[in-house]
Amino acid sequence: MGGDDRRPKPGRPADTLVSLDVLVLGLASVVRPTSVAAVYAFLAARSPTVLLLAYLLAGLALSLSVGVAAVAIVHVSPPPPTVTSTGRDIADIVLGVLALGAAGYYGLRTPPDTPAVERPAREPSRLRRRLAQPTVSSAALAGVATHLPGVFYLGALAAIVASRPGLVGGLLQVGFYNLLWYAVPLAALASWTWHPETTRDTAARLTARVQAHKKSLIVAVFVLVGVYLVGVGVVDLVTG
Repeated sequence: MGGDDRRPKPGRPADTLVSLDVLVLGLASVVRPTSVAAVYAFLAARSPTVLLLAYLLAGLALSLSVGVAAVAIVHVSPPPPTVTSTGRDIADIVLGVLALGAAGYYGLRTPPDTPAVERPAREPSRLRRRLAQPTVSSAALAGVATHLPGVFYLGALAAIVASRPGLVGGLLQVGFYNLLWYAVPLAALASWTWHPETTRDTAARLTARVQAHKKSLIVAVFVLVGVYLVGVGVVDLVTG
């Protein structure tokens, strides 16, 4: 009878600390080939700690600023719940279609995965050339370049905003997503601090495996996320 209609939708658990969308999209962002390659380049350098810190701080300055701004703006001027809910469903569908489109584009335009010994020599990208001999400034630039808000982060922000968690709850969810997004460089920094003698070898093995299956990994993640977002978006629009 009147008031704020906040009944949970199917697949959207209510009153949870972290939105399911944020968890799914955050996990999908953990292992990213560009981030893994950048981290390995820093670990192979003479001063990994400084480079990793520059990478993390620059990237976090951007991604947290975007997330905090989104939560703060909606907290100050919240839209009606029905508008927020419908907007989230539409955003999920649009972002899901974009993810599926990215999977198709990357799958069609990228050569098949091959072992490193069989790969033909290719001109390295500008970012890879910068990371061949990384400096603090190039590490900071890489932190920004590899953490520009994309489909996954925008989807997570839409989920956070639509769940109307309050300022503190929204900021905690933004922080949780970023914790997953930066899991690889954070783990590398912690490992280098406590076990420097084994960190480089572990990073080299991880990087080799990721690069050997780069295309399959990227396409699979985009397909899974795309199907998930389109699925929950369509179901919620139909049942809402």
